Amino acid sequence: MPDKDQLTSHLDNAMYGPPKLHPDEQRRYLGTFRERVSLLMSIEQLQKGEYLSAFRAELNAHPDYQVIFNGHTGMSALQPYLQIAGSLQRAFTIVQDDFYGDSPTASGLVVIAKTAINQYPIKVEEKAFEQPAEQHAAQKDQSTFWTKIKRHLGF
Repeated sequence: MPDKDQLTSHLDNAMYGPPKLHPDEQRRYLGTFRERVSLLMSIEQLQKGEYLSAFRAELNAHPDYQVIFNGHTGMSALQPYLQIAGSLQRAFTIVQDDFYGDSPTASGLVVIAKTAINQYPIKVEEKAFEQPAEQHAAQKDQSTFWTKIKRHLGF
């Protein structure tokens, strides 16, 4: 009987490929794990092109990180990001499997480390790249009790 289970497992692996560890997480982060992601942008954000400077800042801050692009985004939207990655000599990969999705809210690119970094936040709109230091300090002073609690709890 154990031989039949082993044979079935072997046939399943041959037909469908080896089972993936955390497939939903890998789908969301373009084939990698959340713990390695430093920056995440959706397809819609890529197509609008409003976070080019944030992308450049992230790559400048971490010269050893790599980029994974979702090929479903379209080459016209990817081109400025590819140029930045190329000019900074960063390794990048373009994935285009149906597994990764093509909806506007699907991941368009991820900037990743080779090992776990567990960085928070990772969404480009939540990172404060372009906020001047004086403005950030003024906002910090004007924080209310509830905003401090929310920030502490991660909301």
